[in-house]
This record gives sequence, structure tokens and C-alpha cells, in this order.
Amino acid sequence: MNKKIVFLLAFILFPSVSHTQSNLMPDEMVKTSIASMNNQLGDNQNKQRLEKDKEELYSIIDGSLSPYFQKQYAGRLVLNKHWANTTSDQRTRFTEGLYQSLVKSYALTLLSFDVSKINVLPVDATTDQTKKLTVKSEVLYKGELIPMNFSFGLFRDGWRFYDVRIEGVSYIKNYRNQFDAEISATGIDAVIERLESED
Repeated sequence: MNKKIVFLLAFILFPSVSHTQSNLMPDEMVKTSIASMNNQLGDNQNKQRLEKDKEELYSIIDGSLSPYFQKQYAGRLVLNKHWANTTSDQRTRFTEGLYQSLVKSYALTLLSFDVSKINVLPVDATTDQTKKLTVKSEVLYKGELIPMNFSFGLFRDGWRFYDVRIEGVSYIKNYRNQFDAEISATGIDAVIERLESED
């Protein structure tokens, strides 16, 4: 089973919303986003058009992902021990490079997926003291029901997600291991330059 498309799906379910919608709880954000993404991608004919117009496809994904993804926190978790040894500029460039790489790497794969096949499960009760929570969902992919869990945190700009687990595999942990080995071998600047040069 190809987890790449499911990871991407998890990261592009959050559309640009109005200020009134921004007060939604995380599970409501996911449900609203599923309907919105269906509308943005359109029918098969429009998906075929987007397959040829990558810039528009990238724009759709970027507009869907940016509002609810805590890029800096996710980048910090991915860099882990390397974060303390990087400059502010390196952190910003790495975080943005990681984000753009995610969008470009999985954009075309998204077009073959039916986002309506996602079932969002009820969340546990929260209180005013709740700072983190998990939104659990299930996605039907090629006849297989796959657990997909979103990790949300309550940041200064509201609820934002920063990690997703597919069948128990964390996006953050997966990329942390990958980049730890690469940074140790080539250095942070080389990694940043590679990310920024990806087409």
C-alpha cells in the first residue's frame, strides 16, 4: 500500500477559511475541509487539466495547507537536535523548503484520490485546559481501511495541526530520521540547498 498519497491527503485537507470558520474545533475543520477539497479539485476533467497545469495545482494545495499547518513547529520537530545548532535564517529556509518539497512531491498523486472516502471519528471531550488533541479518521484506499490521525496543538493563532500518523507511522518521526542522517552526512546548508532546488 502506497502511504505517500495518504500522507499528502492528510496535509492538504485544510482550506483557506473565513474568520468565523477559524473558530471551528479541529474535527470540524477536517470535515469542512474534505468538502472544500472536493470542490477545488473538481471532476475528472478538471483533474486532468490540473495535471498539466502544475502551478495552479501547487497553488491549490498551498492555499489549502498553509492556513492550518504549523510549519515552524513541524520543522522544529523534524530538525530535533539539529534545531539548536541552526541560525534563524537556516530554520526559516529549512522549514519553507520542507513544506514546498511536500507540496511538489505529492501534488500529482493527489489527483487520483477520492477525498470523500474519509470518515472523521468523534473527538474526546475537551476543556479550557486542553492544549493538544488527536483527530482520528479512517480513509478507504484501494479497498483497505487505513487509520489516519491528525495531531493538533493550540497555538497563539489558534488550533493548528503539525503531525499526522498513518497506520501508526508519524510524518514527523519519518522525516526526522531521514533528515538526521542527511544533515549528519552533508550538513544543514547542503540539505537546505537540495530542498530549495527541487522542481
